[in-house]
Amino acid sequence: MVKRTEAPAENSQLSAETTSPVAPAPTGAEAFHRIKNGHWIAQSCGTDIIQQTSRQGKATLVLSVDKSVAATVTKEINVDLKYISADLGWSVTSTYGVKNESRYEVPEGKWGAIQAFPLYDIHEGEAWSGAGGDLPTGKRVRAYKPVGVCFNQWTQ
Repeated sequence: MVKRTEAPAENSQLSAETTSPVAPAPTGAEAFHRIKNGHWIAQSCGTDIIQQTSRQGKATLVLSVDKSVAATVTKEINVDLKYISADLGWSVTSTYGVKNESRYEVPEGKWGAIQAFPLYDIHEGEAWSGAGGDLPTGKRVRAYKPVGVCFNQWTQ
């Protein structure tokens, strides 16, 4: 069960013209990296449990989640996170609040559990290099923005 804390973006793809600002390359640097063509590609449940509860039935389990979860980034090339944030339009170094609740009926004699995981919007962009940021590297960055909660409910 997936529950979003915030509504999905009206447009699932950012403008292809969106690019991070170009700054001069640091002295002695051979290449300067920036991000272009950032866009939303998917949503995904994380793998780290952020909260859980369990109990033997007959019972109603209730799990209320109100947590701060950090955004994360994976990248194939060394790009300053400020350029990724600028292109995507949100801070990849911030934490975001996720809040929601789930109820689950556990039958008599069974053991039940609810686990909560962060729900992420996944954004991707292309890394470009050169002092003007005009040379494609063929490398990508992915950023994961917490936007809700995924609940795993089960009995045994």
